[in-house]
Amino acid sequence: MPNRPCCIPDRVFVVLLVLQFACVVIGLTESRSFTIGKNCFLKDGQPFRYVSGTMHYWRVPEQYWEDSFVKMRAAGLTAVDTYLIWNLHEQEPGDFYFDGNLNFTRYFQLAQKNGLLVVLRPGPFIAAEVDLGGLPYWLVRKNPDMKLRTTDPSYLHYVERWYNVSLPLVKPYLYANGGPIITVQVENEYSAYGCDVTYLEYLRDMFRRLLGNDVILFTNNYAVPQYLKCGTCPDTLATGDFGTNSISGGNISFYLDSLRMFNPDGPLVDTEFYSGWLDVWGSPHSTLSTSEMLDAAQIFMDRNVSFNFYTFHGGTNFGFVAASSQGPFQPITTSYDFNAPLSEAGDPTEKYYQIRDFLGRYFPLPPGPVPQPSKKGAYGSVQLRFAGSVYDNLKSLCPGGPIYSTLPMTFEILKHGHGFVLYRSYISQTFRDPTVLSIPGLHDRAIVLIDQVPVGIIGQGVGVLKMGIFVQPGQALDLLVQNEGRGGFFSGGDVKGIIGNVSLDGNNLTQWAMYPLSLPNFPARAPQTIKLKRNTPFGSKHHELRLPGFFSASFSTPEVLDTFVQLDGWTNGYIFVNGHNLGRYWPVQGPQVTLYVPAVYLNSGKPNVVDVFELENAPCAKLSECLIRFVDTPILNATVPVGLTEGRILKHSYPPKVQRPLS
Repeated sequence: MPNRPCCIPDRVFVVLLVLQFACVVIGLTESRSFTIGKNCFLKDGQPFRYVSGTMHYWRVPEQYWEDSFVKMRAAGLTAVDTYLIWNLHEQEPGDFYFDGNLNFTRYFQLAQKNGLLVVLRPGPFIAAEVDLGGLPYWLVRKNPDMKLRTTDPSYLHYVERWYNVSLPLVKPYLYANGGPIITVQVENEYSAYGCDVTYLEYLRDMFRRLLGNDVILFTNNYAVPQYLKCGTCPDTLATGDFGTNSISGGNISFYLDSLRMFNPDGPLVDTEFYSGWLDVWGSPHSTLSTSEMLDAAQIFMDRNVSFNFYTFHGGTNFGFVAASSQGPFQPITTSYDFNAPLSEAGDPTEKYYQIRDFLGRYFPLPPGPVPQPSKKGAYGSVQLRFAGSVYDNLKSLCPGGPIYSTLPMTFEILKHGHGFVLYRSYISQTFRDPTVLSIPGLHDRAIVLIDQVPVGIIGQGVGVLKMGIFVQPGQALDLLVQNEGRGGFFSGGDVKGIIGNVSLDGNNLTQWAMYPLSLPNFPARAPQTIKLKRNTPFGSKHHELRLPGFFSASFSTPEVLDTFVQLDGWTNGYIFVNGHNLGRYWPVQGPQVTLYVPAVYLNSGKPNVVDVFELENAPCAKLSECLIRFVDTPILNATVPVGLTEGRILKHSYPPKVQRPLS
């Protein structure tokens, strides 16, 4: 028995011990709860407000998750926010994958280990500037008439199958079950797409069935009345997403007042408080001043608002993950730096330190040193050699051979989700000079080749879907079609490839051979370098490089560090290191010039292999000039070409700066 304080009689002391033991038992069973109170959350029965930051697990190498969590906690954050990304977990029907960079249960464990709660947003649609908003591309192959994000039974069949597999993995990590997950979102920004509460209720009930009743479910929509009206759902917490005036075009107090109309008694939450903005190829790099952001955050602190920095660590769109922006059509850059507090490589920025100082006025900061940027590798130039054109490598790129059809087939029908398909038809009659090649259903971009010689580029982003060419009977007309990313917000299917006919002077071409090109994607379950003709002579029979084509090299590093690859003189393509698809480069378009290379993608003690797939033009007229450079500083803000869309592409169509009080 513990020692009795001298001032307490024995009998009273025993009673106190019994009561203390009872409290301990009750605490073991009832202490972990996260519920909604009057204008606040209740964590274990006590008023609670969280400040979180978004870090998507697939955009940051799994080996770096914990480092980012440590930095988030050191900045004063109390939670981390992430989506579940269905289309990476189930890239083909029934083939589920939850390992490596998609092991979200380990992500939850590491977050909790480092003192962070989790706000989970499992979709099914997530937007997030990812291909088709996170929905699998193959849904429209299963049913071309499928109505996504509705109660269409053919859609809900696959949604339910996905959740029957994924949500049981989530359930043990709910806060009430001892884990870090405090809230779970139903759908995402649904009111920008539809207004069917039956659909939202179906998802809500499915979540309840699979997760139970001991977790807060919430919706998230643009925080203006007309959107909140269509995007909220009974028995869920209504939250909003909005940023500062320059991002969202409105007044913070107006958005909070709008939320209060649909959430009269619960906590106010900004689920996406923008720390910056995304970039698209061909538009200037987006930034947001820290002072403007913190002025808005001050309003949140004054009004007891829980909020989430979207993003806190943006990361990278590795592989073919990136979506495209719709209206006008613009592909999203490989970097998802977002001008966030932690850079693409996870380094603290000046914005990070100012946020830390700001939050430190309201919350106790954990002990320990202030996080600092990590050392980067400046490995210098690497000389590449020509590794053959697409045609030289076609057998290895398309080992199954071509697929034949009278008319062109889409990527979806070809069971080829991403990247490239080479379409070929032979000219069977005489056409005038020039004849007009027309592909009105081209999605997205095509290099036009005649007898393997490039003659032009057309596509959505180019703004041209027809061009004049000269062809003769017997020649091969090839179209190397590139999928530049399915629309990541307004999701209606966004089928890729060639939809409909290809015509010359109005005459439809038939008898097509289609070659889906197999290139490393993300995540790489077992990274392997591309099988290329690495001993191809430098140049073709015309003493010129044949493009589109590949260039390759091996290189070693004195130490293994994060680095950035810079492709001066290169034009447009993809780059691979040791079988990892780093994503698209397009320096002539900007604003991104360098691509991030995580140290964990590099080899220690043996050479690395780098492969460049250049589509248009390479600086390789001389072998000595066929170079790429590994540098220690990223370039994400280069000048973009004149004539392209300028200024920030707003994600949301907010009403024009509505600032009057709500009645």
